[in-house]
Amino acid sequence: MEKVLLNNKYNNHMKKRVIAYLQTHWDREWYREKEEFNLRLLEVFDEVLDELEKGCAPCFYFDGQTSALIDYLKFRTENLELVKELIKEKKLFIGPFFVSADAFLVNLRCLIKNLECGIEYSKSLGCSDFIGYLPDIFGHSRGVFEVLEKFNIKNAIIWRGTGALKSEIKVRNIDTTRLVEGYFIDILHQNISAQNIAQQLENFLDKIAKYSSNTLILPLGGDHLAIIKNANEKIKQVNKYLKSYKIELSSPFDYFCSTDFSKAKTYEGEFLDNSQ
Repeated sequence: MEKVLLNNKYNNHMKKRVIAYLQTHWDREWYREKEEFNLRLLEVFDEVLDELEKGCAPCFYFDGQTSALIDYLKFRTENLELVKELIKEKKLFIGPFFVSADAFLVNLRCLIKNLECGIEYSKSLGCSDFIGYLPDIFGHSRGVFEVLEKFNIKNAIIWRGTGALKSEIKVRNIDTTRLVEGYFIDILHQNISAQNIAQQLENFLDKIAKYSSNTLILPLGGDHLAIIKNANEKIKQVNKYLKSYKIELSSPFDYFCSTDFSKAKTYEGEFLDNSQ
């Protein structure tokens, strides 16, 4: 997406802008066998498509890896055209990786092939907008960012391994955001009041704001969780109770278009500090 800085009307005397996006993190196999995760995958992604088709949420970011979508479409071949349509309408974002690979367990050629396969599949479904989506990786090698540059990916999202860095940094020439307060924020999945959700979110956002500019990024989701039902309405209700912030339900692409990285500190090496 073309990077255009938007006029930010939020200042110190107004509520800070929070760009939130809906997501789920997917494991093909972890604490259960792959077949059981596939059954859960069908439930989760059926709901994602249903909510997007009904217009209950603006968009959904599917974890930066295409393998889960490939698994889903093996069983739901009849939904291929719907997936393509939602991608075309920029309501569903996929890729760029084939899988979320641990950068310290594979060599550079494997990382290149991983990204090559993921981008090729994503483009075959019509997706051309990519972020180096790496929040669940346990630390980051130099090679990962070299590979992102090789494929002309200009933005990245990371979490683990970074210690207490600012949220907005540059890694080599890549505008990179560090998710300050974690990647798995499932508060809005809980069956509690909007006021209670707002109180909990306010605490999260206060911590994120200490490391961020006037625009904050907030992922909403968690391991193997379905999309938040009626997310547009739920965020509308939560905003009524937030004191210092206003949440805009959007995509991470909008966050990068809205955030100025020109003064961000540049890093060149590896990220291995898991003290946070």
